[in-house]
Amino acid sequence: MCFLIVLLSTIFAPVVADPLYTACSTEYASGIFPDIVSGQALCRGDVNSSACQTCLREASQKLLEECKSKDAAIWYEACQIRYSFQNLTSLNVYAGKYPVLESQKKSVSDTVHFYDYLKLLMDNLSIDAALNRSKLMFATGEIKFSRNETIYGHAQCTRDIREDECQECLSFALLDLKGCCSSKQGGIVVSGSCNLRFESVQILQRLKSLDSIPNS
Repeated sequence: MCFLIVLLSTIFAPVVADPLYTACSTEYASGIFPDIVSGQALCRGDVNSSACQTCLREASQKLLEECKSKDAAIWYEACQIRYSFQNLTSLNVYAGKYPVLESQKKSVSDTVHFYDYLKLLMDNLSIDAALNRSKLMFATGEIKFSRNETIYGHAQCTRDIREDECQECLSFALLDLKGCCSSKQGGIVVSGSCNLRFESVQILQRLKSLDSIPNS
């Protein structure tokens, strides 16, 4: 696996952080390896190049420690990385994951109306991320839920997929987000090709404000 180690190597020192999620396939890499291994790295759109490479350094080391399989991926707060002994484009089937800790966050008081606002925000961010390649297929925004409460969110796709594939991936992710976290004060869903996240506190820069839902 020496060429895999070279593929995942970078020159920056690791950061002290725990991964959000690690996925190793059940098919282990052993014996004779194929001539080609594919890899893909993605950093969150608001992360600078130094922090990006530092995160990827930590992620690649952790992935090689935990996974000895033919396909594997790992997600951190600021980046994600994956490799495969298959063509990665053949693996772009949505398979969303969410950290267990997300389901342990505090619940909101008005779950029904909260999700209405959350969905409006995430639908707009999904469209913005898919249609604006100049923004690295990354969109952030916020929406007022009440006088004292604001929902902050971001959506991102990898740039190897088409606009319609990005929107489809994010729509599946939003369904998973609803299932795991729509009544919570924050949540994240990660996958190989797209990610969605929202929080009740501001965690990102470059946020775009979205008008609240009009009263019916």
